[in-house]
Amino acid sequence: MIGGMLFIGGIGPMEIGIIVLIIILLFGATKVPQLARSFGQAMGEFKKAKKEAEINYKKFEESVTGSEEEIAEAKAKATAKTKGEEVNIKEVASYMGIDTEGKTEEELKEEVQAKMDSSPKSD
Repeated sequence: MIGGMLFIGGIGPMEIGIIVLIIILLFGATKVPQLARSFGQAMGEFKKAKKEAEINYKKFEESVTGSEEEIAEAKAKATAKTKGEEVNIKEVASYMGIDTEGKTEEELKEEVQAKMDSSPKSD
């Protein structure tokens, strides 16, 4: 039963001992800790690179698709623009030849509306 519990994936305790002995004979007893350290560092670098790649992928994916909040905000802005809420009244007044200096937006809106009402319609 104990031998069965140590038997992991086709490699038992006898095989593990033989593998460790071969490694020590090939590399020497002083090189084994260095190899283990190098292997550990390589695994750490691999995990770090993997995590960085996942973060970069996620950022790329968000930049392409946009988050749900950004999409909702963009839709709200587009709706506002189609309704005319985002129109810069000073630009409109200047275009119509109305002096904009020292006037509030409400005053400008009234003047623009009055000018539009008084202009002849081309229907």
